[in-house]
Amino acid sequence: MNKRRGLTPFGMSFLDIIFCGFGAVVLLVILLNGDTLKRREENQRDLNAELERVTALLEFARADVEKIREQNGTTARQEEALEAEALGLEGRIQQIRHTTEQRIRAIADGAGRIETIRKQRAALERNRKLLESKKTSPRARPGRQPVGFDGDGQRQYLTGLKLGGDRTLILIDSSASMLDETIVNVVRRKLMPAAQRRSAPKWQRAVRTLHWLVAHLRPDRRFQVYHFNTTAGPVIAGTDGKWFSTSDGRRISETIAAVRRLAPENGTSLHKAFDAITAMVPKPDSVVLLTDGLPTQGSSPSRATTITGEGRQELFDAAIARLNNRIPINTLLFPFEGDPAAAAAYWGLAITTRGSFITPSRDWP
Repeated sequence: MNKRRGLTPFGMSFLDIIFCGFGAVVLLVILLNGDTLKRREENQRDLNAELERVTALLEFARADVEKIREQNGTTARQEEALEAEALGLEGRIQQIRHTTEQRIRAIADGAGRIETIRKQRAALERNRKLLESKKTSPRARPGRQPVGFDGDGQRQYLTGLKLGGDRTLILIDSSASMLDETIVNVVRRKLMPAAQRRSAPKWQRAVRTLHWLVAHLRPDRRFQVYHFNTTAGPVIAGTDGKWFSTSDGRRISETIAAVRRLAPENGTSLHKAFDAITAMVPKPDSVVLLTDGLPTQGSSPSRATTITGEGRQELFDAAIARLNNRIPINTLLFPFEGDPAAAAAYWGLAITTRGSFITPSRDWP
């Protein structure tokens, strides 16, 4: 009879139980891990979707920021342009205001000048009546003059010319504009040789006028003749500041001959002419100015080839400021095309200095 085995705790049934339990645990772990992986994948997909959405929003935001930057740049440029335009408008307003003030002053001066013209017109009318009353009476025979002048009847006199005092200075404009009355002909004539410029009709009128003035100066007085363009000086070289006797026929003839040798050229500088008056010792008691318009040059040469009417008026005002107003300035104006303000300006000069202003007719003297 076989001997029975003893019981052992590690028998087949126990191992089966152990393995079954271990399998259950593994199965449970597998089941739990699969569920975790599934939730993790779902979370990952959600995160990826959220990331894509945020990335898209970031791109849109960047595009909006760039657009806003461009708009800001355009706005800044527009603001700069508006500021520049505002500055330009402000400057123009100031200029218009200045011009308006000048015109208001000119109107006020014009009103005063009109009143003065009325008074002078009344005085001229009285003189005219006086002359008419004297036509029937025999004229006194004038004293002998050192230099004669041939004229046509009643055209040999001027009314209103003031030549008082012991010393009379005659200033004759020898600039290129004295060649003719129109701009086109001046441009044409100033390119001609000196001999042809001397024979220009307008210049010959000015020379005859100077001849008449010198011939009709009162005896036993002093005189001098200067010419000016961009410079100024005596017509007889080397006689700066010297005075000649009106009774010296030889000196008068030399002066007239020297004027006839002048050939008009260059621009017109009243600064130089009035500086010459200031430099004379002793100074003249009266000045006769033969010119055709406002100056085109100042105290120094200008590089500009053209000048406006306002610019010429400013040069005239600046030249007047250098002048001694106690010396009467008698202006004989030979009008020039394109310079309408000259008559009013020289009329104002005559009033300021207590001189006279005359525009001779074309057939005088």
